Amino acid sequence: MAQTTGLINGSNLRIMLDAESTGVPVMVDNVTDCSISVSSEMKDTSVKEDGGFKAELPGRVTVSVNFTAYFEEADATSGYAAIIAWQLAGTKLDAKFTQMIGTATTENVGDHAFTFEAYVVSCDLNGGVEDTATYSVSLSAVGTVTYAAIV
Repeated sequence: MAQTTGLINGSNLRIMLDAESTGVPVMVDNVTDCSISVSSEMKDTSVKEDGGFKAELPGRVTVSVNFTAYFEEADATSGYAAIIAWQLAGTKLDAKFTQMIGTATTENVGDHAFTFEAYVVSCDLNGGVEDTATYSVSLSAVGTVTYAAIV
């Protein structure tokens, strides 16, 4: 397929995780919302000659991913059971924040994806009275993060 044109439907954004380093991350099931945040720490480089104005240069880059999904007890490979086990074991994951069109299970060639290694920094199981149980996950990227076209 060609690169997606027009505005992107938020339902197409997906999280994929792989603890086995198989090179084939598994899509996290039942996700209701997800986000990726890329931020740069700024280093102060001000000197007297700056005339009282602050000067900065970019330093370290921090990338975090957050998502919420419906809890399903039997979803052992791409849901809460796998993710909490990875967190408790301190497992480094291969991760991908990508886009899949509609109900597709493969990425759309020509679109872009973030790929990185990450640790699970939080995994919260939530449930309200007579409400569908959910879990919320935060990932923290380590090492190099790439944003490149899907081939």
